[in-house]
Amino acid sequence: MKQLEMYAALPLENIQVGRDLIVEFFNDHFNRTKQATATGAPFGELLTPFEECLARLTASKTGTAVNLAQQGSDTMTVDNLIQQFKDSISALEPKVMVHFPKGSVQYHEFFPQGKSAYNRITKGNIDNLFATVLAASENHKDQLGQALKDEFATLQSNYIIARNKQLEKKGSTSSTRSAWDDNLEEIKDLAFHNLLMIADHHRGQPEKIRLYFDQSIITLDKHKQAGDDTAQAYTLTVPASATAVANINFALGDTLLVTNTGDVPVCYYGASSANQAAPANPTEIAEGDEAEITAASLGAPTNKYLLFVNNDKDLEGEVEIMMV
Repeated sequence: MKQLEMYAALPLENIQVGRDLIVEFFNDHFNRTKQATATGAPFGELLTPFEECLARLTASKTGTAVNLAQQGSDTMTVDNLIQQFKDSISALEPKVMVHFPKGSVQYHEFFPQGKSAYNRITKGNIDNLFATVLAASENHKDQLGQALKDEFATLQSNYIIARNKQLEKKGSTSSTRSAWDDNLEEIKDLAFHNLLMIADHHRGQPEKIRLYFDQSIITLDKHKQAGDDTAQAYTLTVPASATAVANINFALGDTLLVTNTGDVPVCYYGASSANQAAPANPTEIAEGDEAEITAASLGAPTNKYLLFVNNDKDLEGEVEIMMV
C-alpha cells in the first residue's frame, strides 16, 4: 500500500532549472489544460487564476533579466577601473624609484607590502590600497608632482561612483528576485491544486497526468559527484592554490547565483570539460560578494562546466551555488 501522506506533499518544491524553463513548464501546463477544457474537461475555473499568476511570474522574470543586464554592465565598469588602478600602479613604481630607491622609507610608503600586493586587488581591499597611494602621493608631491595625486584621486572617485551604482543595482536585482520567488511559490501552489483536480477527474488513470504536465521540461541531467542524486543548491570548497569544478548543469538561458562565502577571493570560468585550464583572466568574485552568472557568459551551449580557481596559497575558498 502506498503511503497516503505522499498525496498531500507539494510536488514542485525543488525545481533546479533556469527561469526560462520554469516559465515554459507552467506555460505548457496552462496551454494543455486550456486545450483539454476546450474539448470538454471540467477545468474552466482553473484557467483564469493560473493565467494571471503566470503573467506575474513572466513579468518578474523579465524584470530580473533587465536588471541583470544592467548589473553586468556596472560590474564591467568596476572591473575596468580596478584594472586601470593596477596599470597605474605598474606605471607608478618606476616614477617613484627615480627619486626613492627600492629599500628606502619613501618607497615603502607607496608599497608597504611590495608591488605584488596591488596585483591582488579585490573589492574588499581596494579602499585601503587607494588610501595608501594617495597618502604617499600627498607626502611626496614636491618630487612626484600634484598631477600624480590628482590621477589617483580621480580614479578613486570614479571607482566609488561605479561601485555604489553596482551595489544599488544589486539591490534592485534582489527586489525583482524576491518578486520572482513570491510568484513562483504562488504558481507552484496553483499547479498543485490543478494537479489534484486533474487527478480526481482521471481517478485510476495516472498516465493521464502526462497530458497536462510535461515534466521533461524541468528535468535536466546534472554533473554529479559519486552517490549524489540530488539537484539541490550546495556549497563548493575550492582548495588553496587549486581549481574545483561545480557539479551543476546549466543550459543556454539559465542564470546561476554564486555567493563567495569564504575568506578569500575566487575566480570562475566556463569550460567544455572538467579539466580545461583557466583562461588568462578569469572573472573574480571577492569574499562576501555574489555574482549572477548567465550561462551565455560561460560559453553555453558549448561550455557545460563551471570551474573555480583559488589563488591563495594558504586558505581554502568556499562558494554557494544555486539556480535563479
